[in-house]
Amino acid sequence: MAKWTEIGPVSDFAGADKTCVRISDKPLVICHLDDQWFCILNVCPHAGLPLGEGDLRGSILTCPFHGYTYNVKNGVNIDFPTEEPPVSTFAIKVDSDQVFVDLEPTN
Repeated sequence: MAKWTEIGPVSDFAGADKTCVRISDKPLVICHLDDQWFCILNVCPHAGLPLGEGDLRGSILTCPFHGYTYNVKNGVNIDFPTEEPPVSTFAIKVDSDQVFVDLEPTN
């Protein structure tokens, strides 16, 4: 069962396709694509560096340090899907103009 943690009002994320936050000492990247919300760990599984500093194009986030690409919808490494681990993903929802995340990884 999900344990939802409030991370802020929708307006905090307006105008940005991704926003880096720290919730309960966990670094996260909140992605708002069209009308969908996604949440991943802000740590590249390849080298442990901040993934959220990278470029987001559509649902693909590129690590700014080594160029690895990850799908923010499911965490899969696009370049090496069977060789490299995915980035952790988290359930996210909007309720009454507030954004909530479940801090237990979904993958």
